[in-house]
Amino acid sequence: MVKLKKRVLSLFTLMIMLVGALFMGDQNKMHTYAAMNYSEFPPGYTYPTQMRGLSAFDLVSDMGAGWNLGNSLESSDNETNWGNPRTTKAMIDTIAAKGFTTLRIPVRWDDNYSNASNYTINSDYMDRVETVVNYGLANGMYVIINVHHNDLQNMVSTDSSVQTRVKNELKAIWTQVGNRFKNYGDKLIFEVNNEPRSGEDWGGNGTYYNIVNEYNEAGRAAIRATGGNNSSRLIMLPTYCASADSPKLYGWKNLSNDTMVAVSIHAYLPFDFAFEGSGHSNWTDADYASLASVFNNLKSVFIDKGIPVVIGEFGATNKSNTADREKYASIYPTLATQFSQIKIPCVWWDNNAFNYGSENFGIFNRSNNTFTYSGIADALVNVYKKGDSSNNNYVSLFWGNSSASSWGQAVSVKTKKNGGSFDASNIKTGGHFYVEYSGEYEKLELILQSWSGATEWAKVKISESGSVNGHYYAKFSYENCVSALGTGDFANKLDTIHVGAMGTNITVYSVCYDFGVNGDSGSSYSTLFSGESKAEPWAQAISLMSTKDGGSFNVDTITSNGYFYVEYSGKKDQIELILQSWSGGAEWAKVSPTETGDINGRYYAKFSYQNCVNAFGTTDLKGKLDQIHVGAQKNTTTVYLLRYYK
Repeated sequence: MVKLKKRVLSLFTLMIMLVGALFMGDQNKMHTYAAMNYSEFPPGYTYPTQMRGLSAFDLVSDMGAGWNLGNSLESSDNETNWGNPRTTKAMIDTIAAKGFTTLRIPVRWDDNYSNASNYTINSDYMDRVETVVNYGLANGMYVIINVHHNDLQNMVSTDSSVQTRVKNELKAIWTQVGNRFKNYGDKLIFEVNNEPRSGEDWGGNGTYYNIVNEYNEAGRAAIRATGGNNSSRLIMLPTYCASADSPKLYGWKNLSNDTMVAVSIHAYLPFDFAFEGSGHSNWTDADYASLASVFNNLKSVFIDKGIPVVIGEFGATNKSNTADREKYASIYPTLATQFSQIKIPCVWWDNNAFNYGSENFGIFNRSNNTFTYSGIADALVNVYKKGDSSNNNYVSLFWGNSSASSWGQAVSVKTKKNGGSFDASNIKTGGHFYVEYSGEYEKLELILQSWSGATEWAKVKISESGSVNGHYYAKFSYENCVSALGTGDFANKLDTIHVGAMGTNITVYSVCYDFGVNGDSGSSYSTLFSGESKAEPWAQAISLMSTKDGGSFNVDTITSNGYFYVEYSGKKDQIELILQSWSGGAEWAKVSPTETGDINGRYYAKFSYQNCVNAFGTTDLKGKLDQIHVGAQKNTTTVYLLRYYK
């Protein structure tokens, strides 16, 4: 019996050694066959393997709004060591249901080595990472994994032995990770490193920037060497400390001919508002100008040169300034998605921290699986939803900030006919020029210049104006452009487009031509009232019952990215939308407008879904909304149109 036991043990030991050889004999085969945990997935779930053949620009543009699983898998020692609960599929299901389409999973590997001497990753930990990756993929999301908080992140050094050590470790990590995920589809993205820097030197220098480029190349090459779908997977390469500062942008280089790469940027900007706990809490015009300048730099340094950009981390810390953070969460991605070449994805940093001051970026509470700051999430997500519906139906002529005074020109754009970049054949029926600016209201002008047979200096009449993003905007319709230039033959007659000041100071932030398809005029909407109804001060011009109370308004048409639209005359901004309930909602909820302006010789106001929910106190509009009123405040008002845009 003893000999038999020894023989059985010897055979068993041999089997273990043979299995071990499968994993350890060739580093390019390490952990390929280990299993993730399928217990939270529906029966028969398999990870996606499709590679769609998208270019780096097309793939990045498709990523949309993102959310970071911060302070979890990159925590020291284990996933819950920094106080956050173990990640569940239910959490990520809720994130995806909110409308987020990208999940970034920061991962710390070096606290999870089974053999630190050759950087062998513990197979159980690799399984855990793969499981969380699939939480996102199972929801159709893009998923980014990286090397985050490893000691090597702070080891940018001129010491050649340190450089060799970092490169070897990056190669080892990405060889193992690459082999584990080599059959996964293109919605899985690899980010070579998090914020590479020299210790706590966040400024760096040209030598350090080049060393980061070399580290990036070591990781990139290791990924490609694993083959399979990794041969064409998108890889994100950071600047020095992933910074958006100009010197670091110019210091970034792709040391290969690989076209499936994107620049990885972290930009908690403007820093005083977004990150600094003791900084100002109110969003200002100066903040907007500063942030617009950052995106203008990203465009000129990378995008115009064919290099896509991913904002892997951004956010605004809590300073009891929810309304300003919501505004920021809308403006930031709006700036990121206005370029004609690309819609830059922006990934909110959420560390599940909700206190006051620096580094409290939480918007989703992982302890109860609910959004603490739903309005911030909606503001971010809705920008990309609008971008999807418009299908990039605009051409950007200018983005940044440029000032002019006393009849001078803030922006001048040459058409292709005149050696410039703007194709004037894009000026199409149903569209309009859109200008966002600050200064004095409506004291700007759009001028179409021609020396090719049309009106030489054609001043275009404003067709619509209003307020948005803390600035003013003006629209100049196609018809008004034709009327001013004297022809619709823009491709052959238009030479230069100018935006300038009318005897005062203005600053221009964006100029684009919107084709108008799927804009307000083409949106799906319900007309609730069209005609003319007058109201005395504090009285109602329109009152509509919901269908649940036998009225005409179907509350089912209210969507999370929709808004009420009112057109009226009287005194500007002296209009109010009231949601009434006798079924458990707010009894008399006055909704704040999200946008106001001038159109058709009248005023208009828009009231977003989120503002309706904030006033009404619940998202259960279907069950609790009984009546809608549009009325006057302290001045007599006439209402001409009430619509709900979906």
